[in-house]
This record gives sequence, structure tokens and C-alpha cells, in this order.
Amino acid sequence: MNAEQKELFRKAILQVLDLNRTRFGLPPTAIRLHLGQFGFPGASVEQIREEVDYLVGKNLVEEVLKTISRENRAWRITDAGIAFLDGQL
Repeated sequence: MNAEQKELFRKAILQVLDLNRTRFGLPPTAIRLHLGQFGFPGASVEQIREEVDYLVGKNLVEEVLKTISRENRAWRITDAGIAFLDGQL
């Protein structure tokens, strides 16, 4: 992906998380399923994890910490992520 595509991909991830605001968050497989409607139907789970970790570093997304099965990671959008999207759309 070039820089423009990465930016669009990151925004699409934020939009998916924004549309699915649950306290449980979404795992990468669920994010992948919903990314198709934003033009990224072939995104890999590894690409999603990499970009979500980037968004976590920017405080736009947070990981939902689990007591059991910590290997099954999930994320949700933060208030900063919602504010970012509101400014972009």
C-alpha cells in the first residue's frame, strides 16, 4: 500500500469501529469482514493488526483487555478516534 492507501485504510478501520461501538470491541476477523464496504475486501488479518496497533499508538483506538484468552485481541474506538472522524467527515 502507498501512503494514501494506508491513510484510507486506517480511516476505514476507524469507521468500522465507530459503526460497531461495543464495550467488547471487535477482533481483527470481524474488522476484516466489515472493511469490504469501505473498499478493502482483501485486507489480511496481519495488515489489520499492524494498522490497529498504529492507531492505538495515536490514541484513536484502544485494546479491550481480556482476563481469559488474551490471545484473542479486540479493539474499540476511543473518544479521540470519534472526534477525529467527526473532523474528517
